[in-house]
Amino acid sequence: MVHFDMRIRFKNYKYDFRIASLALEESTKIDLLENNLSVIYADDEKITLYPEETVLSDEQSDLAEIKQYNNYDVFEIWGNGTLIRRYNDNSNDNYFFITGACNSNCIMCPSPDISRKNATPTNISDLILLAKHIPIDTPHLTITGGEPFLIGDKIFEFFKFLKEKFEQTEFLVLTNGRIFAVERYVQLFKENLPNNLIVAIPLHASYEELHDSITRSKNSFNQTKLGIKNLLKNNIRVEIRLVVNKLNVNDFENIADLIINQFNGIEYVSVIAMEMTGNALANKEKVWLPYKETFSLIGNAIKNMVKNSIDVKLYNFPLCTVDSSFWTLCEKSISPNKVRYATTCDDCKYRSVCGGVFAGTFKFEEDELRAIL
Repeated sequence: MVHFDMRIRFKNYKYDFRIASLALEESTKIDLLENNLSVIYADDEKITLYPEETVLSDEQSDLAEIKQYNNYDVFEIWGNGTLIRRYNDNSNDNYFFITGACNSNCIMCPSPDISRKNATPTNISDLILLAKHIPIDTPHLTITGGEPFLIGDKIFEFFKFLKEKFEQTEFLVLTNGRIFAVERYVQLFKENLPNNLIVAIPLHASYEELHDSITRSKNSFNQTKLGIKNLLKNNIRVEIRLVVNKLNVNDFENIADLIINQFNGIEYVSVIAMEMTGNALANKEKVWLPYKETFSLIGNAIKNMVKNSIDVKLYNFPLCTVDSSFWTLCEKSISPNKVRYATTCDDCKYRSVCGGVFAGTFKFEEDELRAIL
């Protein structure tokens, strides 16, 4: 669920794949076992798997490493004993990855073509088991892909479980929204969605030809528009995402007009600077535009949306690339493991509140960054 970080391999593990929660204290272990969950318990002497009470390791190096994690973190344990964290109880950046497959192939997507072509869906029963281990009071969870809804109707079994367990958790569903052009899927979704959920859908242009050339998928513009309208009609909260690139930057004012005139009731608009990996990197000559230049071309569109009472957020733009009058819209949106700052940023008095730059984008932007003194 979270990014791959440290990995431990337990040589004494003799079981099949499983999911287990971590306990670093006796009280946490008791709490987890009372909920009938598998537990990895680390005391001062050894690491033990419950309920089997199998000692996985008594090596001090393994103990030192696992104690860098948190109570209630959730892990996969592979058949060879490798431990992979899937939920970080000390983070709001946890997610369920449904599938890498997608029915679009966006020219500026940070994922590469191969991840879509070779994608296999995550087993729904494994996702539900993972969700069973996650604490009921977790504040935020994201559901993402690829395109999550490509796995078909079985995804609604997963949503139903989330709805029944997590009454207070905020959910964000990342989707291209095309599935919601089909009324049947809108109704299935409405019946099973958790209480506090927002659907985030990218809109790439104000007209079919440009949008479909960016998604490289015929009729995606019309499906996306209809999908957004169907969700709004059913009082489902929608975030529209605008990923700015060289291909659509000059259409930005028209995109803003389209949102203002046709999508009444959206939750907010997120204006997103590209992450230059995957397809985006492969097509850099077609899509890359420096952030300062990008912002100089979209400022009026943002002002127009704000003037029309649309909440706008700016993602992935360092503060020095944005006019100071827009700083209140900027979010610190890049995951800690992906964010980078230039040497010049060390002298910036706003570094602590600046979102920085994606690691994959850093070489494109490094010379553009300036300390704000």
